Amino acid sequence: MGLDKEIAAGFADARLVEWQRFGYGEWRAMLDDKDVRQVVGEDGKRYSVVSYALDDGDGRIRMSVAVDDGTWSALVPLVRDQIMNPDGTFVE
Repeated sequence: MGLDKEIAAGFADARLVEWQRFGYGEWRAMLDDKDVRQVVGEDGKRYSVVSYALDDGDGRIRMSVAVDDGTWSALVPLVRDQIMNPDGTFVE
């Protein structure tokens, strides 16, 4: 069957919304670290939700969230990201 992209996108988007509550300092503290969560989707499958921050240059920080269901999607997970400027605003 394959990755249910709608469910995976829901997990990724929800994780980014959680991170939007934090400021630049908290995002910066996530550099070189990652958060891994195992969650169960409404389809009963287990999903891995991996969040990590990367230096995007010029002081910007990119928060990326990758979601897979442990099948072939682990090789090419669904990825969503958001970029924060040093002043705390988001790149659109």
